[in-house]
Amino acid sequence: MKAKIDKNNHDLATEVLNSRYVMKDASGNIIETPDQMYCRVAKFIAQVDKKYGASDSKINELAKKFYKLMANGLFLPNSPTLMNAARENAMLSACFVIPVGDSIADIFEAVRVTALVQKGGGGTGFTFDRLRPTGDIVSSSGGTTSGPISFWKVIAETTNAIQQGAHRRGANMAMMSVEHPDILKFINAKQQKDAFNNFNISVKVTNSFMETLRSTPERTHVVTNPRDKKRYIIPKDIILSSYTIQNLREAGTNTDNCFTTRDIWNLIVKNAHATGEPGLCFIDRVNKDNPTPALGKIDATNPCGEQPLLDFEACNLGSLNVSQCVLPDSSDLNWTKLAGATELAVRFLDNVIDAANYWPVEKIKQMTLGNRKIGLGIMGLNDAFILLGIRYDSNEAVVFARKLGKFINEHAHNASQKLAEEKGSFPNWKESTWDTKYNRPMRNATCTTIAPTGSISIIAKCSSGIEPVFSFAYKRRALDGKEFVQIHPLLEKLGKEQGWMSDKLKIRLLAGEDIRQIPDIPKDLADVLVTAHQVAPEWHVKIQAAFQENVDNAVSKTVNLPHDATVEDIDKILRLAYDLETKGITVYRDRCREKQVISAVNEIPDSPVPTSSPRARPRKTTGTTIKAKTGCGSLFVTLNKDDKGLFEIFTNLGKAGGCPSQSEATARILSIALRSGVEPEILIEQLKGIRCLSTVARRKSNSEINVLSCPDAIARALEEALGNDFVSVSEAFMRKCPECNSQLRREAGCNVCDNCGFSKCG
Repeated sequence: MKAKIDKNNHDLATEVLNSRYVMKDASGNIIETPDQMYCRVAKFIAQVDKKYGASDSKINELAKKFYKLMANGLFLPNSPTLMNAARENAMLSACFVIPVGDSIADIFEAVRVTALVQKGGGGTGFTFDRLRPTGDIVSSSGGTTSGPISFWKVIAETTNAIQQGAHRRGANMAMMSVEHPDILKFINAKQQKDAFNNFNISVKVTNSFMETLRSTPERTHVVTNPRDKKRYIIPKDIILSSYTIQNLREAGTNTDNCFTTRDIWNLIVKNAHATGEPGLCFIDRVNKDNPTPALGKIDATNPCGEQPLLDFEACNLGSLNVSQCVLPDSSDLNWTKLAGATELAVRFLDNVIDAANYWPVEKIKQMTLGNRKIGLGIMGLNDAFILLGIRYDSNEAVVFARKLGKFINEHAHNASQKLAEEKGSFPNWKESTWDTKYNRPMRNATCTTIAPTGSISIIAKCSSGIEPVFSFAYKRRALDGKEFVQIHPLLEKLGKEQGWMSDKLKIRLLAGEDIRQIPDIPKDLADVLVTAHQVAPEWHVKIQAAFQENVDNAVSKTVNLPHDATVEDIDKILRLAYDLETKGITVYRDRCREKQVISAVNEIPDSPVPTSSPRARPRKTTGTTIKAKTGCGSLFVTLNKDDKGLFEIFTNLGKAGGCPSQSEATARILSIALRSGVEPEILIEQLKGIRCLSTVARRKSNSEINVLSCPDAIARALEEALGNDFVSVSEAFMRKCPECNSQLRREAGCNVCDNCGFSKCG
């Protein structure tokens, strides 16, 4: 379908608010406007001050300030707060870490808590360090354990089974120490296409590992059994997918042909290049900034990596839109406005903790109320750079980022101290670093975090988090199915104000023309309009590091790379992230996963695409018939091969009937495509995820139906014939947006839809 110019001003922010955030009645009808939503949230959060003796007039005044802060797009809290404030038994916090202990009871307690958290709309982080390795002894039964990966799968399936309301889906982070015996299995876990598609994964590397990599990379890597602390080395002749503790050698024995520090590193780098994962977590740096070390070590983070948390701890986040603070003459930020917004946002986030917040289990309530962690961050950084005439990939941007981060951090701390003097320090303040190191009263153990801000940046109509803009032009599909060209909100605004935006220019942007080659766009503006793939990797890391210097928690940032980035490029980026003292790093090479198919623009071919005729059918063929249950009965898919591979498909529906003519037509077209040399993977990509109302409806009551439609079943049969495992339904959805069928892009460990605002991490 050819995209048109959006003359009807389909407002994505309003669509996202209406579809996910505003209240609806039992029939799904909208019963409040976005403005009323802000009023609901503001009043509910302001009421908390009544517990501390505030008068009604003070509370009304505070509610008005909170309302204005949100309605003007200067600050927004995390999605659960916007969605759930004032709803009965609703959860307001977004980030949780759940411990997984080394016993069946502890593991399934983690499963239970995960289900409760995800049902409420929270994201969860786990570490699997404490589980004994595969093949280790289970003393109670005399048998051996199946290992951390098998129990991780149980948690992943729990997330798949939980429906988080209409639009809030499960997101997870899995972590494992580089010193765990099963670390090789963990690093390779997402090579299987159907595995852990609702998880981001990160390897926790220590400073000693990184220093060994730098100084003596050929040193044999040593792992430790968490059960008995025995140390082992890993022979290179093991089978990565199925090795056990019995296949390892005890440390101090023969080190010939064993994995070295460099080998482990190279495995991480190659996987990150191939799939975008694992990321790295520099765990020693995380714990260096742990404000409550007396309560234990930090072992995991939330799904996008920006919020390190103790076991059973939760945190609520919010972000300031710094582009709203740029002065009208674009000479600087209005620092006074930003300071006031920071102080008010800290009070808002602190009040969320005391509001009528649903706590899934008592331990989470105790830990969260004991430390009162909040995470105030920013969004709209790239937009602010554009307005200020600063290129994202410049020393000027790094200096500004450092200054901005320091300013917000200091004012957030001042605001938290002021709240501590008014309401009391967080209960676990004694023996915290605020007591022992700074001797400073503090309401919140941590105050600042840089989160990815997916949906809330759409609502605020600004660039997300501290990321560069992925694309300044993209196609959107309206509710009536029509496609429209839409421009990044700031560029649209500037173009209208300055009089150079036109329909022709929008089409040129969508077609991928270099912005600097479009004469209508002022040169000084065009010079700062760089996109994520145009920013050299080192500048991504430098911006992240500049903020990390002045953030209590961590920074969510994805180094987006073009498809032709090399393994060596990834190696350099990960090393640079350590050298610049970040707390973690994630890279993503464009189109490195089958399920990520978006590109920033539509490429226009320079010459006609050559055509070919289908190859002739031999008299005799061999094939395979695969059966699938659909909403219209059993579908039998026969796939035949010749000496060049797959070339023919037949389908037959069982007695239940359905639409056999449609399936036959699909099979005939696919056969022609295969015989004409079209790669089967391309056909699979087009068919997988197509939904039929009959099949989707009957899936709910028939567990045997594991496809979405007849075309989806054909795609799965093709994959099976090619020797690949079936890809799960949720994996299939991620090729295209499950809500609007538009293409997705990758940001901060999540798949994001620019068309409707959908996002899913993992």
